[in-house]
Amino acid sequence: MSGEFPDRQNEASQNISNVSIGDSNVVTFNQTQILQISVDEIKTRQFRETSPYRSLKTFEPEDKDLFFGRDQFLTGLVNELEHTNLILLLGASGSGKSSVVRAGLIPWLLEKKGSQLVHLTFTPDVDPFESFYTSLRSKYRQSEAQIALEAKTDTLTQVVTRLKQPDSYWFILIDQFEELFTTTQPQKCAQFIASLVKLSKNNYPGVKIVATMRADFLDRLSPYPQFVKATEKHRPLIAEMQADELRLAIEQPAAHHGVVFETGLVGEIIKDIQGQAGYLPLLQYTLNLIWETELTNGSIQDRTLNTSTYRQLGGVRGALQQRVDSIYEALLEQEKLATQSIFLKLVDIGKDSESGTEWKPVRRRALMSEFSNELEQNVLIKLINENLLISNIQLKSQKSTVEITHEILLTSWTNLNIWIRENRQAIALRNRLNDDVAHWQAKKAEDELWGGSKLEQVLELRKDSTFNQVLGGFSPAANQFIDASVGLRDRMQRRKIAIAIAFSAIIAAGGIAFGWQQQQSKQIIEAVFLSTDTTKILNSLPDFLKEADRLKNEGNIEESLPYYRRVRAETIKLIRNFKDNPEEKLKIQKLSDASEEALAQVIKAKLFKNLEDELNNGHYDKAVKKTYDILMSENIGAGADLNNNRRLDNQDEADLIPCKTLIEIRQKWLKHTNNYCDWYGKDSHYEAPNCTQIGKETLTTAIFEFPYDYAIKRIDFCSEKI
Repeated sequence: MSGEFPDRQNEASQNISNVSIGDSNVVTFNQTQILQISVDEIKTRQFRETSPYRSLKTFEPEDKDLFFGRDQFLTGLVNELEHTNLILLLGASGSGKSSVVRAGLIPWLLEKKGSQLVHLTFTPDVDPFESFYTSLRSKYRQSEAQIALEAKTDTLTQVVTRLKQPDSYWFILIDQFEELFTTTQPQKCAQFIASLVKLSKNNYPGVKIVATMRADFLDRLSPYPQFVKATEKHRPLIAEMQADELRLAIEQPAAHHGVVFETGLVGEIIKDIQGQAGYLPLLQYTLNLIWETELTNGSIQDRTLNTSTYRQLGGVRGALQQRVDSIYEALLEQEKLATQSIFLKLVDIGKDSESGTEWKPVRRRALMSEFSNELEQNVLIKLINENLLISNIQLKSQKSTVEITHEILLTSWTNLNIWIRENRQAIALRNRLNDDVAHWQAKKAEDELWGGSKLEQVLELRKDSTFNQVLGGFSPAANQFIDASVGLRDRMQRRKIAIAIAFSAIIAAGGIAFGWQQQQSKQIIEAVFLSTDTTKILNSLPDFLKEADRLKNEGNIEESLPYYRRVRAETIKLIRNFKDNPEEKLKIQKLSDASEEALAQVIKAKLFKNLEDELNNGHYDKAVKKTYDILMSENIGAGADLNNNRRLDNQDEADLIPCKTLIEIRQKWLKHTNNYCDWYGKDSHYEAPNCTQIGKETLTTAIFEFPYDYAIKRIDFCSEKI
């Protein structure tokens, strides 16, 4: 029985709260009335063996009679829905965002609207338009729902216009909205958000949209200012449950099935929950495990859930860990290895995984086809049966997928947490490769293949025995992509060598014939500098600089950039390694200075307007991206990221950035941020408390990746020089 009431039990006995919405129809809402009902009376109810707790699963509309403790928040959510047609419901992982909509709001709407209600629920996945189409297929014919697949800005609007009946009420739940940023292809993400904004602006009567999203993904919305504006006054945050709400969520489902708690147990559980992150799924899992354990050993026959069982299971903090460990330890050795491989295929790594400073594991939804061997498939079924994984394999209209039941497993199961930490870089690289493979398979375009350091990393990983054994290696499609990338690399290398041989002959004959088309010019640049003959390189530099100046003066700025960048890069290396002959060194220094000055001019003429526009419009995240491109991009900027890993790894890379460019970027940022956002903060290289436009970071930490040593050296040098 309840610890607070030795011989009585709190109970939600009836629906008592009337809420008026819009059209003045009054509908009863499931708000809890707390009455004192005797333990004996509860025990006289019909006993139902089925557990009333959801374990790690989300509550669904059919679970409404077992969903307690969120009445106050639901009332606020209903009122919010009256004032807008688009709500972004925020909360931490494990806070119950999905459950409060599915088991609270949707049943309320069903009661209010009856047969008029059309409720559509989906998660974005790889293609949110396809996911929306699938949800429509449960209500409409394929020919009617087909329009959802068009993936245009007006797609959602067209769906509503064509399919919604005048007297119907559409409620659309976009669950796990953060998948747009972790799973969805970037282009589809942008298209879907634009389509969602357009639909909300049309303000169709009888169309309401709720999107649930983890609060820690809020910063990912900054590239979508229209969506930010559309939701800025309608972002309720679901907070932790109060003690009295938790008591209801714990006691009432059991009471519904004719069972009570031993005196003091509920209070002990609530005390154990305090300070536990993402406690709701852990709570539901523990309560379900207590129920199943006592059902198995027969002790539930006295209609009381016991403290001793709770403690033997390890309490809220230890029950999940203990249970998953027992499932894992019961497997054969080969099955254990397969389990590790399966779970690591279902994990992705959040941003900053390469720097190692701020990374976090997140769930990844995978196709069942990724688990190809028989052993993995057999273990997969076992893990699904144990409710550690969930699959939509029963949905015939979809490609079958599988995912980890709840993110709480990523942190609560020690083994998995260790596996992720040990393999996080390989996981991040593999998943990044898989995303690009999916794009490449559609058209097999050469420009989507990998090269440079990315290709070298993946080739090393492919040979790694641990990666192949523990993570299951690369899929056949990924291996096909890698082989195609190697083939392209080898063809390009052979072409460069052939051009280099021919070009050496031209140099020996006494000159360079310029005026080739842009693609030929780029090949020549690469070919000349494949040579290890310093004299040949040095003799060619003035001609390359002259050709760059000619292209710039004729207005061909983009064509001049590769010349200036390569002259600058080669002179930096030559100066650093040139020990003898001061006259030659001075000659190289003049070439280097000239190329740096010209590079700064070209960058300013070509790229600064875009940066200025973003700063003028207050799009600071986009301005950070533009600044990064100016300094680091090999395609459009100074090209300081020579090895394509987003970091300044050495002084040669740092010195590629023209000093004037650094100074002019600083001036523009200061001008548009009230002098708050600078390369350094007042007291630190890494923190700028007043630079709220970019999260109180300095420009140094916002633009460059950790470690920042070479960036700081270059900034300091340029500050003293100019």
